Amino acid sequence: MKIKPVFVGIAVLGVLLLVLSLSTIAKVFAANPRDLLAGVKTQPQAVQLLPKRSPLFLSFLVDPEKLGLFAQLAAQPSDRGDVRHELANLKQQLRQNWLLDYERDIQPWLAQEITLAVTDVDLDDQPVNGLQTGYLLALVAKDVDLAKVTIDAFWQKLAVNGSDLGFEQYQGVSILNTSFSEDKPAIAGTTLDKFVLFANDVRVLHQAIDTLKSPSLALASVDNYRDRLAKINVGKVGIAYANLAELGEDLPKASLLLSLSFDKLGIRAKTLVTSETVNSETANVEKQSQALETAAQSGSSLSTQTARSKSNSKSNLNIATAIPSGSSVIIGNNFGETLQSLKATLPTEWQKLLAKAIAPIPFEHNAWAWAQDDFAIALLPNSKSPISDRQPDWLLVSKINDPKTSATAIATLDDIARNKLTVGEISLKAQPVTVWTNLSANINNSAASTNLGVSGQVVAAHAQTPNYIYLSNSLTVLESALTLKNNQAIAASKSFKTITAKLPSDQQTYGYLDRNFDLTWLNGAEANFSDFQTSEIFQKISNSPLVSIFNHLNIFGFASTGNQSNIENGEFFIVLK
Repeated sequence: MKIKPVFVGIAVLGVLLLVLSLSTIAKVFAANPRDLLAGVKTQPQAVQLLPKRSPLFLSFLVDPEKLGLFAQLAAQPSDRGDVRHELANLKQQLRQNWLLDYERDIQPWLAQEITLAVTDVDLDDQPVNGLQTGYLLALVAKDVDLAKVTIDAFWQKLAVNGSDLGFEQYQGVSILNTSFSEDKPAIAGTTLDKFVLFANDVRVLHQAIDTLKSPSLALASVDNYRDRLAKINVGKVGIAYANLAELGEDLPKASLLLSLSFDKLGIRAKTLVTSETVNSETANVEKQSQALETAAQSGSSLSTQTARSKSNSKSNLNIATAIPSGSSVIIGNNFGETLQSLKATLPTEWQKLLAKAIAPIPFEHNAWAWAQDDFAIALLPNSKSPISDRQPDWLLVSKINDPKTSATAIATLDDIARNKLTVGEISLKAQPVTVWTNLSANINNSAASTNLGVSGQVVAAHAQTPNYIYLSNSLTVLESALTLKNNQAIAASKSFKTITAKLPSDQQTYGYLDRNFDLTWLNGAEANFSDFQTSEIFQKISNSPLVSIFNHLNIFGFASTGNQSNIENGEFFIVLK
């Protein structure tokens, strides 16, 4: 199975609008533009043009000119040139992809909605002749008559400049289109009620016309879309939707709805995810958890208190006091059950990748019986490795309720490790540490030598204190965590306090991405995806404008409530440079 290449195209097209927010909105907040901060409560109107199986759309619901004006006014005089450059780049992308001049062809009649959508990954459903992806650009007009006059002039200019135009009537609607050529994009366009539409293929416009005339065919009529949209009927500047099941066979069978809004410090996004398999899988996980809890009680004497259901647990951010500053961290409750839930929702290929990532520890619940309370897993870049082979150091910390039962549970983990590794004891700063080592013989080729040397590579190490169990792939990281002072913890950092203050306080899972986190190690991750042919995704994304988003990111955090009524609720907050 293969993820469809359109996934990369979607990211590139979507970023045309997203870059505007990430590149210029950071300049806006200091001016306190109240209308932008309040957002709008209106919902995307163009969704009534999109077929039910549309893989993705992105709608901005604010006036681009107002956004640009606030960006110009809010920027420092020294930064205004950069702001104008970003806006000019966005308009240049519009000209390159759609041949449209914003000031001349769009601005005079545009209302407060621009929607870019992928309507179909393959318009003719014939993969053998290559994917023919359908893209739709929908703009809502505040003056329909002016829009028609302006767009007619746009097509006339194309004809005068040498473009071959085609004309057809479909369901009583007039459609104009350019002919296919190597140096110019193919474009089809029409005006439909209050919408001005452009597409890369006339079949996309046929879909839009059919859908508008038969509302039951529209994405807007899908129950789980409407139900989730009702939950984000608050101030926002944009809405995004992705149906992962349509984007690729190797992706989870789930769909995502996201609302985007502004805050004085950054950008807030609320997400609602619905999975097709969530009901059955959640039921299976709950049954497994109950059985494993019983087994844990009899086999390792773990209390029912430490085997709480994750669905009823909230994470305590106090565990961040055990994580070194500079880390990027995920905080949650019951790590073993979290892995089981994740495994249940992932396709087989991704399960294999996850199993490889946590090796040599298996998925089995008894391997994680020591991590059934609050946990934090942190990533730190390994600066000692060559950049081409750099892998992050990781640290997993789990809270202890009963030291004896935790010691018994971690001993079970050591027994599992002994199947493939050598397990021994050392001391770090007078703290007993258990080390898992992969030993190998160093053969001396000298005939005079009769001795063989043995060397070992540390795979992981763990230690137990009165409050926490620490597990890491780095002795250096483990030592720093064991000797951590309060002012050296991530909990004491200003950026961590800033981002957690902007997130809900009663969530099951939290995440924090440090501003200095090194993502270069992902370059070496392509090999891990070779089994299901996704290396092209990494290569294309790394060369796309999507990567430029990280240049504007200062702090990133998220929180998730877990599954409630078949919907996984989450919230992101981004502080921009």
